[in-house]
Amino acid sequence: METRLVRGVWGSGRAAAWMRQRMPLVAGTETSPLERVLVAADSGSGVSAAIEHARVTAINADLSVSVHRPLQGEWVGMDSLSVYEDNGVGLADTRLHDARGPIGRALQSLVVERRDL
Repeated sequence: METRLVRGVWGSGRAAAWMRQRMPLVAGTETSPLERVLVAADSGSGVSAAIEHARVTAINADLSVSVHRPLQGEWVGMDSLSVYEDNGVGLADTRLHDARGPIGRALQSLVVERRDL
């Protein structure tokens, strides 16, 4: 993936970025607009991660994506926010868009766990 941060700071919990696939999802096939959105949407928790990876792990247990129109172009815009709770759960909420405007939303449930040092 090619990524360009446009707002926020990596590791701050909220960031906006544009993402574009650099290679097809399946070699020798053309990637559809929906596939491009889904691949990018899976990065929402990473774009907005706000944990110390040396001390804490966080994985997305699921990914739900809803779109209301097809992506136009190769770039997927993401405005992502991750929140974490002390009980080991979190949520990454990503607004998806292209150059024309909003296209949908992605949610990722997060499982957060402290690493044994």
